[in-house]
Amino acid sequence: MKKFLMLLFFTACLFAKTRAQQFTVTGSVVDEYGRALSGVTVTSKKNAASASTGADGMFSITAMHNDVLEFSYPNFKTTATSVQDSSTIIIVKLAPAVFSAPGKTEVLYETKDNAKILGSVSGIYTGQLTSTPASLYAYALSGRLPGLYTQQSRGWESTNNAALASQDLNGLYYPTSKGASAPNDNTEISMALRGQQPVTIIDGVQRDIYTIDPENIESVTVLKDGLSTILLGQRSSRGVILVTTKKPVSGKPHVSLTAQTGAQSSIGLPDPLPAYKYAYLYNEALANEGKSLAYTEDDFQAYKDHSDPYGHPDVNWFKTILKNSSLMSRYSLNVSGGGATARYAVGLGYLADDAAFKGSNADYATNATIRRYTVNSNIDVDVTKYFNARLQMFARVQDDNQPGGGTDAIISQMYTTPNNAYPVLNPDGSFGGSQTFQSNLYAQLTQSGYIQDYERDIFSNLELNYRFDQFVPGLWAKVQSNVSVFASNSTDRSAGVPSYKFSVSGSDTTYNRYGSVTDQVNTFNLTYSAQFWYLQGAVGYTRSIKKNNFTVKSFYDRHESIFNYDLPETNQNIAIAGTYDFDGKYFAEAAVNYSGNDRYPPGKQFGWFYAGGLGWNISKENFIKNNSNLKWINNLKLRATYGKTGNDNVGYYTWREAYTIDVVIPTYPVGINRSSQKVTQQTTLANPNVTWEKADKYNVGLDAAFFKNTFLLTADYYNNRYYDLLQYRGKQSSLLGIGYPLENLGINNYSGAELQATYQNNYRDFNYAISGNVSFQQSRVVFSDEIEEAYPWNVRTGKPVDMTFGYVAEGLIQTQAEAESGATLAGYTLQTGDIKYKDLNSDGIINQYDQTAIGEEKPLVYYGITANMSYKGFDISVLLQGVANRKYILDDYSFGYSGSLQAYTYIIGRWTPETGTASTFPRLTPGSNTNNDVTSTYWLRNGNYFRLKNAEIGYSFPYRMLHRLKLNQLRVFANGLNLLTHADFSRVDPEVYSQVYPNQRVINVGVNVKF
Repeated sequence: MKKFLMLLFFTACLFAKTRAQQFTVTGSVVDEYGRALSGVTVTSKKNAASASTGADGMFSITAMHNDVLEFSYPNFKTTATSVQDSSTIIIVKLAPAVFSAPGKTEVLYETKDNAKILGSVSGIYTGQLTSTPASLYAYALSGRLPGLYTQQSRGWESTNNAALASQDLNGLYYPTSKGASAPNDNTEISMALRGQQPVTIIDGVQRDIYTIDPENIESVTVLKDGLSTILLGQRSSRGVILVTTKKPVSGKPHVSLTAQTGAQSSIGLPDPLPAYKYAYLYNEALANEGKSLAYTEDDFQAYKDHSDPYGHPDVNWFKTILKNSSLMSRYSLNVSGGGATARYAVGLGYLADDAAFKGSNADYATNATIRRYTVNSNIDVDVTKYFNARLQMFARVQDDNQPGGGTDAIISQMYTTPNNAYPVLNPDGSFGGSQTFQSNLYAQLTQSGYIQDYERDIFSNLELNYRFDQFVPGLWAKVQSNVSVFASNSTDRSAGVPSYKFSVSGSDTTYNRYGSVTDQVNTFNLTYSAQFWYLQGAVGYTRSIKKNNFTVKSFYDRHESIFNYDLPETNQNIAIAGTYDFDGKYFAEAAVNYSGNDRYPPGKQFGWFYAGGLGWNISKENFIKNNSNLKWINNLKLRATYGKTGNDNVGYYTWREAYTIDVVIPTYPVGINRSSQKVTQQTTLANPNVTWEKADKYNVGLDAAFFKNTFLLTADYYNNRYYDLLQYRGKQSSLLGIGYPLENLGINNYSGAELQATYQNNYRDFNYAISGNVSFQQSRVVFSDEIEEAYPWNVRTGKPVDMTFGYVAEGLIQTQAEAESGATLAGYTLQTGDIKYKDLNSDGIINQYDQTAIGEEKPLVYYGITANMSYKGFDISVLLQGVANRKYILDDYSFGYSGSLQAYTYIIGRWTPETGTASTFPRLTPGSNTNNDVTSTYWLRNGNYFRLKNAEIGYSFPYRMLHRLKLNQLRVFANGLNLLTHADFSRVDPEVYSQVYPNQRVINVGVNVKF
């Protein structure tokens, strides 16, 4: 008994001590805007106590001395905080997760539960878009979305200053050309979604707008299969890039302000030959052709020691024209708030982007610049309990400036002008030039006036939603209307600037003028005009009967567009769609669309398009759900879709005959002279049977989630057959005397697989995540009506789409005997150092019968890996992006076709008798070489590359400190674009390798404030 009483006493003491160590902690949890978060799970690490925040974000939990509380919430980073006692009320702020996985996703014209999506859909969200410092949000898409292939084609926008040419629609003339295309503010990055150019839709509106401020974008989703796009009818074959801007959030006004500035520098620039090497190698090229030499030993020495900078200049035009770096700044302001009845979201954006040109002028700016202003507003009003109205207004004002010589023209001349062409300035301060190079590059940049480009883009979007629940529960109706206007124009104030060739003869000096002196013009040009009008109406019904859930929707829309002086084009869709699922396990979906375009022949403007899909969520079956050994499986859904889709590649009334009135000289005699006569001529054959292109699109996929949804996996396989493609008939007859029209002849097949895997987890305050995606894409020409080829290696059919054909190079000819015995092009005499081609048909002649597929036949592979880590206030993210099984032609011909253009250091490896087989370039010739300058494997380059595409590091100041300052977030960050590149062919940038504005590396710093 005594021992028992003592044990009881010590147990009571221990219990009392433990109770003394426990205390109650209260506090609140908010998001980055200071808004209360409801349903946040709060866990004590010491006593495993758990609690949840209420509607006001408040919580109360029992903790212990020196305890750690962990806060977790879907789509937010997990946060841990230490607690000592209950003396203070703690406030915890949660930051959004990098890889959001919301329960719903924006799809075509609606928001859908992820569990019920049967199509192939991928998306990214704000956090992944804003970390990329660039002028277009399209830069942020590279490597992030499976199935979307991107390639940058230039480092600066392409400008169009030409006046809009009018079209005469009177008389017998009916335009049958392709017609004007829709305006597109993205001229820098080409995109292909499973091999097709996608349709871009902004908040339900079909517009190619890529200049929306990333801070104002909620999500970008790609819709890749036929079922997901079937409501587009005749535009459903190409897939969709769906952009959704931020929606209003109720509550007190929440403000986000971001300011950032970056330094841009050109990458992938070639290395031009210095003047003395250029002169020496140019002499060698002349000698190889038996021509007189252009330079003497004294010339070589003068170029080398720079003793005669005017008569023997050595100007590196890349360094003369381009700065080491230029600035890009971006400012974003977003405000959202409102009450239970009305809510609003307003986003303002400003971009200042400067090109890398050097030079100055006291009277006007000479650098190419972009100044862009954007505003996007969304107003959401609950007019009644059942009636909701949404109004969106988007506007873009962009003012560009470029030198009077033209940005593209200056860049092109920079690549082609030799170092020794002329001095920048002559002794008297005039601009240097020559008979061959009459436009001085520096003068074109600084003294040729300027050109201002203006773009104005605005659209308004009104959406009305009504629920008839008071009459028929589940019945709803929707009406949406949009008006959009785009206009671009330019003011040309360019001027002609002469150049002078400075010469010295004894004691006399002369200046020979080239080019004309012209005063500044003052011309206003309308360069593009577009108007759009869109109307959509839908009525739907949603019903659940026990475990059976179904929806049905009838749909109509009408899209009208006018481009430049074209006649209006109208697309219409009349559709019915339905979905069904049983207990969230078995799914079915189908849609039928009657779609038309008024530019097809009367009576042939409408056609039927349809799609369907099935799904099975295996994880909800009892053999998985009730199996304790399979609790780690959270989701496992199989899905399959099919769609018969269309592409209205219609042209401009190609079913009507086209005529023009020409002057034919001579015609008939009048007296002793001959008189010309205007006659009407047919310009092209009409195709009265033209119709839309079609596709059969199949997709099977898997969506999975494991280990408490920390590991997500999506896999897709697709097989798409495109047929009735508009192509020119290969088997034509010239007896008609006129070209054949485009006809619905071609058949192509695209197939491939896509895989995306994401893992994100945490250890207390340390959050980490990694997401990778890889896409395999194979294409094949099934039919192209090509003429009967003489040999099987000439046949295009059966090869990948857009396959490059050319000659197979077998190295360089090393001996005269080899040159005399080798097969050659007709009319050309082979010489040592020339490229030797494989004579495939062994007839001793190199011609079209020896051309074969030389491009890549393996599937194109493109991939991306994104990693993110954060600890307390620090965060870092990295995007790696790359491409494999890619080849391209880079025709590095020496001295250009004209024979006097720039050459680069790689031609130092040219063939000579001394270098022989070690040569890396053919023998030099001035101007075009009939044998060497043809498409062949000699100029085929390996296009595989791997980039550190994007990286960002940031720090968010503690919320406890900011809260006292009435701030919710203060984050400083630094990020970069195109930071490191590994390319199998590294002499040029693997994406921007032609003679255009070079690709840019960007180092950017900024600050974000939320309050």
